[in-house]
Amino acid sequence: MNSRKDIILVILGALLLVAGSVVYLTPGLVAPVVPDAEAQAATIKLLKDAVPRGEAYPSTPRASLEDNVKDWPTPEENDDNWDYDLFTTIDVVWDPAVKDYVPRSRKAEELPPFGIALVSAGHPTYTFMLVQSTMGPGKKEEDRLFTLKNVKTKQYLDDCKLNKPIAEAPYLTLKSYKVIKGKDADGIPFTRNLLTVDDRQFGQIVEIDDEKPTEFTARTDIIISSTSDATWSLTLHAVGDKFTYNGAHYVVKGIDLPNKSVSFDKSFALNPKKPKKLISDPQTLTVPAPPPPVVKPKTATPPPATKAPTLKK
Repeated sequence: MNSRKDIILVILGALLLVAGSVVYLTPGLVAPVVPDAEAQAATIKLLKDAVPRGEAYPSTPRASLEDNVKDWPTPEENDDNWDYDLFTTIDVVWDPAVKDYVPRSRKAEELPPFGIALVSAGHPTYTFMLVQSTMGPGKKEEDRLFTLKNVKTKQYLDDCKLNKPIAEAPYLTLKSYKVIKGKDADGIPFTRNLLTVDDRQFGQIVEIDDEKPTEFTARTDIIISSTSDATWSLTLHAVGDKFTYNGAHYVVKGIDLPNKSVSFDKSFALNPKKPKKLISDPQTLTVPAPPPPVVKPKTATPPPATKAPTLKK
């Protein structure tokens, strides 16, 4: 068995040797035939005499190496002055108006006016309060006369009776009346006159007295106005109330009734080209104090005229 394998290997080796000799002794059988010197000269002459074909490649001038020659264009400025140059950093500063870092070369942008003013903030009060009550001529309780005062218009409704129509306010009906007597926390006696009123315009039955206007403590009214449009106003009620005015968004952030102030957060786009980049402008508005009463100066009374003394002759 081994002898057969040896014979086969010897035969294969002989065949490979013959094949290699044929390739070596026969030029051009595998690789191309190398031309002789005469053929090479003829081919080179043919290539030199040939006319170039196709479009010529355009030549470009080389960059100058001389000093003070600007071969590179300066980057164009964008809207926000973020102009990056090679190996050059941008000098940035903090802009408190937009609360962000901006290039020093950018012009300072002024925030627009806040746009709204606080007119009032507090619990709403009922329109009428009791001023006085008197017994009628018949000394009967059903003939008792009441006087009401409109706390907003400062007008009075006189000679009103229980369950009787009121000409000046047909939507009102006086339902009942009672007197409460007692002592306060300091032991001081007090008397309160309570009148129950059915107000169909207000949509509620209200109990009023003669001490102060009835206040609805379960509700808060925040009345705001526009600083540029005298016809625009809005009433809000709680923290978190939102509204939009002149393209800006406002949110009530805090209410301080003792100090008559309300905090708002205004957000808007300072740059119309970038509407998604919003600027926040929080402010606290206070109800303006009422103007002091005008005191007219007293005119000095001129002294009485005195007669000139007469000289006796």
